[in-house]
Amino acid sequence: MDNKEFLKKIGLKIKVIRSLKGLSQDDVVNKLDIDKRYYSKVERGLTNPTLLYLKNLAEILDVNLENLINLKNFQ
Repeated sequence: MDNKEFLKKIGLKIKVIRSLKGLSQDDVVNKLDIDKRYYSKVERGLTNPTLLYLKNLAEILDVNLENLINLKNFQ
């Protein structure tokens, strides 16, 4: 899997988890105090978020960081 494909899959997984938790993008960006355009790029796999960003996002989504970035058995 190349880097572009990896980022797209991570972004899709984040979007799916957010949706399953009943959160909107606005809910997440308000809790993380980040720019909505940046968050949208993360979900679309257009940017490479930092490890700290992913750690904080995992906390907001109430999942383990390891589970958030583990793509085994995810599409």
